Amino acid sequence: MRLEHVRSALRLALTLLLFYLIQVTLLARFHPWGAMPLPLPLLAVAAGLGGGGLWGGCFGLACGIVCDSTMEESSLLFTVLLTVIGFFSGFLGEFVMARGFPSFLILSLASLVLCTGMQMLLFHMRIAAPWKVLLITGLKQLILTLPFLIPAYWSVRWSLRPTRIARKKTTF
Repeated sequence: MRLEHVRSALRLALTLLLFYLIQVTLLARFHPWGAMPLPLPLLAVAAGLGGGGLWGGCFGLACGIVCDSTMEESSLLFTVLLTVIGFFSGFLGEFVMARGFPSFLILSLASLVLCTGMQMLLFHMRIAAPWKVLLITGLKQLILTLPFLIPAYWSVRWSLRPTRIARKKTTF
């Protein structure tokens, strides 16, 4: 394992710790409109887009474990979901889409809609909540998560900088 990969992994762990602390301390107590923002899927998308499928899948797994530990109602939902989101955003970033901010924006919105939809489906199956209430709450959660787009993108981009520099040096 190269030193650049270790640096990137440590920086990603620091970024995840920072967003975890924000999620647990600030966002757990701050529920405007009765919904809680969910910034951790944005980290998985950014890691996949910036580092590739392997980085996205591994960091998505870590984000999913952290996300499941902060929420009492999700049982391994985000662990599986964010691993898949991270891997596929890395796959799309390597073979289909560009690795810039517009691609991150599109993939982030898609992942947030997917995460919110899976949460709504889980709540509907568990407690038979009405779809209208679930859709309104999901839309509120989506809107509250949007301010985290830019910090998530730039923090993961900063974290993966040593790996990107090493990749440019080895490219012919």
